[in-house]
Amino acid sequence: QAEAGETRHSLDWINGINYSRALTSAIKTTGSFKLMSTGRVQGPALKIIVDREKEIKAFKSIPFWQIELIGEYGKQSITAWHKADKFWKKAEADKVIEKTKNQKEAKVGRIEKKQFNQMPPFPFDLTSLQVEAYRCFNISPKETLNIAQELYTSGLISYPRTSSQQLPEAIGYERILNDLSKQKQYHELAKTLLKKSKLAPNNGKKTDPAHPAIFPTGIIPKGLKERESKIYDLIVKRFLSTFAEHAVRETIIVELNCNEEIFVEKGTRTIEKGWHIYYAPYVKLEEVELPNVNEGDKIKVKKIELLDKETQAPKRYTPASIIKELEKRNLGTKATRSDIIDTLFNRGYVHGKAIEATNLGISTIETLEKYCPKILDEELTRHFEIEMDNIR
Repeated sequence: QAEAGETRHSLDWINGINYSRALTSAIKTTGSFKLMSTGRVQGPALKIIVDREKEIKAFKSIPFWQIELIGEYGKQSITAWHKADKFWKKAEADKVIEKTKNQKEAKVGRIEKKQFNQMPPFPFDLTSLQVEAYRCFNISPKETLNIAQELYTSGLISYPRTSSQQLPEAIGYERILNDLSKQKQYHELAKTLLKKSKLAPNNGKKTDPAHPAIFPTGIIPKGLKERESKIYDLIVKRFLSTFAEHAVRETIIVELNCNEEIFVEKGTRTIEKGWHIYYAPYVKLEEVELPNVNEGDKIKVKKIELLDKETQAPKRYTPASIIKELEKRNLGTKATRSDIIDTLFNRGYVHGKAIEATNLGISTIETLEKYCPKILDEELTRHFEIEMDNIR
């Protein structure tokens, strides 16, 4: 294991230093000086962002039309969309508008109700903690790792650099919950969980041979800064919610017939909160309550509108979604991914909250593609990993 680790250092150093030196020397020949770098993970990571940028630039939007029905039932308003959803030919949409023009009411047709169980979330591994902290607080993945490291060295949470989504029994579920119940804000939640006949977290599939998923130790925190408090609270709430009951949600689909044209209204609501109670306020789900209608009821039509729309270019990556993408492609390690993205910003290869490749980033990739495509090839990284595994 030590030799495999040492090999990784040598490979990364030899590759990184030589390619980076070559790039820096190349830019010097233009009469300017700029510190340049690339490596076996940095290269492919930048290429993913540059490829997306090229896709966005090459994107040609296509127009389409949608038809919206606004109505009311009792005092409640209703918004439904034509069941065809997108019309790619305006003439077809115009026919529907013509047919439903001046219609004052629509009749409720088929009503479909479906209930489904929504399982509690998995315990946090580092990537899912970084993604969630970005979603909830807009805290960058790198800062999340730094804060988690601080919480770990203060003894408040377990080791954060883990790719496991599993909490083993050996950590002592009951003891941690008992300790958490001594903190005022978690008292009720922890006590309720302790009444369960069996404590079993909703473990995910991902494992890590060295560390379990991230969990709070139960030690009472003192003097946390605002952002540290936020990350700590997120970790505790996530831990608690993994032991809770599933939530029950209901989806309702209502069809409305307006002069033989069918419009559809959809809504989803929570019937039993289950784990949502433990993960509040971080549960972000749309709650759309529909009016309580029955088949055959009449809906008052207020207006039917033709909306001009167009297809949208693919979205740029956020700091959280690019880390998720790197993990999916098995590039970098849980501990290095946020540093690599940070380096791309520091080098001026990318900028913006929605990560956009700069001209320098794009031309760096184009240069590397021309002269040493191997450094951009994810296969090289995979090849290294297999060889190091063989050493191990």
